[in-house]
Amino acid sequence: MSNQSSYRCTEPGCAHAPLGQGADGLTCPNGHHFSFAPGTEVPVFASESEGANEYSQENAAEFHDNALRWVFATFQTDEQGLRERLVARIGLKRGDRVLVTGAGAGNDLPYLVHALSGKGEVYAQDIAKEMLLAGVARHQKELAGSGVTLHFSASDATNLPFADGFFDAAYHFGGINLFPDIAKGIAEMNRVVKTGGKIVIGDEGLAPWLVDTELGRMLVNNNALYACAAPMSALPATARAVKLSWELSNCFYVIEFQASTEPLPVNIDVPHLGKRGGTIRSRYFGRMEGVDPALRDSIYKEAERRGMSRVAFLESALRASLGKD
Repeated sequence: MSNQSSYRCTEPGCAHAPLGQGADGLTCPNGHHFSFAPGTEVPVFASESEGANEYSQENAAEFHDNALRWVFATFQTDEQGLRERLVARIGLKRGDRVLVTGAGAGNDLPYLVHALSGKGEVYAQDIAKEMLLAGVARHQKELAGSGVTLHFSASDATNLPFADGFFDAAYHFGGINLFPDIAKGIAEMNRVVKTGGKIVIGDEGLAPWLVDTELGRMLVNNNALYACAAPMSALPATARAVKLSWELSNCFYVIEFQASTEPLPVNIDVPHLGKRGGTIRSRYFGRMEGVDPALRDSIYKEAERRGMSRVAFLESALRASLGKD
């Protein structure tokens, strides 16, 4: 008999159906099965092929550790201070449930666990199974007595195995520049975080004032990812309280926003006063075919003579014409 899992089915058409947990993996009511990685209870929803890139090869975590040491030495920043500052931006509270996408080998996990003050849940996700399992080996036992429950899954950040609004917050630092669809990855974080919950995203990307400097050109020459701009246009249109800043000598962007799926509170039906009149809605959706410029000018003059806005005059004239028909 299976137990209910907190994960959801990622297969098309399943609408994130609940998954039951068995001895060897998770199964949805429609029969889709997601096995655990061997020797673990880490479900594998999606995974890059072994050796596909530097993150999915053997000893990937050690390779990544070397790269991180270079970053902190180059930008003369201590790792602990940076990670503490980034995690502080999320504003976690005791008992919160937080998602980490692109968690890699879990370098941020101790700082997230500490921020939860002895109670909460952290879900770490990465599509590079080798990196993720290194994170399990490094942190699951180490943080076991913290009072915070850790969950790991090999999965696709653009197709997350979670229900809508499941998390209080989401965090990502390093990797989103390589997502096949950055907007979809951000949209998924927005989907699974409760309305008002904080989302923090960061990666390589020079501040605009550094792009055309010699330092900027040297950095891009060294690693093309520094040419990436902060993907502000990829944020959902419903995002609230958006902030953009930079860390690591202004060479890594950090985006913060509050999750929401509700439309922005903009009333497009407030009438304009003055000659033109109308509303945002009528001016946009009510545009009509072009007319002779001389006729247009005559209409504007007549509207002014009658003390009416142009929109009000046109609407009254059109209604009268339709009534006669």
